[in-house]
Amino acid sequence: MTTRREFLWRTTAGVLAAASSRVAHAAKAIAGNDRPKVGGAGLVETVLGRLDVSKLGFTLSHEHVCYIPMGLFSDRAAAADRMVEKLKEAKAAGIDTIIDLTTFDAARDVRFGQEVSRRSGIQIVAATGFRFPHESYNDQTVEQIAEVYIREIEQGIEDTGVKAGVIKVASQSGAVLPAEEKGIRAAARASKATGVPIETHTDARHRGGEAQANILEAQGVNPARVSLGHSDDTEDVNYLIGLAKRGYTIGIDHVFYGATKPAKGEPEYVTYLRQVPWQKRAGFVKQLIDAGFGDKIFLSNDWELEREQMNPDGFLFNTRKTIPYLTQLGVSQHQIRAITVENPKRFFGRS
Repeated sequence: MTTRREFLWRTTAGVLAAASSRVAHAAKAIAGNDRPKVGGAGLVETVLGRLDVSKLGFTLSHEHVCYIPMGLFSDRAAAADRMVEKLKEAKAAGIDTIIDLTTFDAARDVRFGQEVSRRSGIQIVAATGFRFPHESYNDQTVEQIAEVYIREIEQGIEDTGVKAGVIKVASQSGAVLPAEEKGIRAAARASKATGVPIETHTDARHRGGEAQANILEAQGVNPARVSLGHSDDTEDVNYLIGLAKRGYTIGIDHVFYGATKPAKGEPEYVTYLRQVPWQKRAGFVKQLIDAGFGDKIFLSNDWELEREQMNPDGFLFNTRKTIPYLTQLGVSQHQIRAITVENPKRFFGRS
């Protein structure tokens, strides 16, 4: 059976080529101060329209809703029904908003996101950017790639009218590949031009957040505008504290991996992720708070329908397991609210 990654690598080339042709006429240098910021301070775009950040509420910062694993469902309607069920469950538990970091090269479907948002009552913020940069990034300029991101932020994604409210970038290891670096630099330009923040996929095992931070800072991005995802995929809390000292928000969103058992034939890196216990991952939150960085933490689950067997708690793993454990460690309800409500509100409220 074709894996999701194999499918994505086969289809990304065509998508990128089409996107490049649409913006070739706009391949000019982008200066962050030369164009108006989107929306203004205190506003964020969702799949159902613009929202005041004061209404974000309890926010999961790194999830995947706008993606349909058709190999698991008989049709689109069945996938939507299951996602709505999971979202309603999250809503009933007090979750208000999900930041969806599914990009176009990862089979993003914002119409699906619109449908399940309407039916569930959960607010969803869609992303532009990239997860699996195709080799064609090497043939495009940073300006061309940035223009695609900016168009999805300012004009909307495809013909849906849905505007991206966050920029997603990724690197697969500690060293950033050339195509990844170009995409990250493009994200920096788009963020500076529009005021929209950046969230990333990192390889914390190999201190990948540091390499991303170096590129972003060289492009003049304020670290306060960036969240480094999957930062709990390590056992080195000093690595996390070092990034927080530089001003980055630390994404703790893989805690569930430490509560699952290895599966036959899984990739080596997944086996490694399982080896970092969930209690240790959750404990990073307490250690960051104790080091004075409670305002630099995001908490999420990196969940999608394909991971239901691996993480049946889905969007509620952290509310059911991580947060009660943090309470046992002495983290107050005020501090939990700061992480889940105030930190996202401040992060998305800047322009």
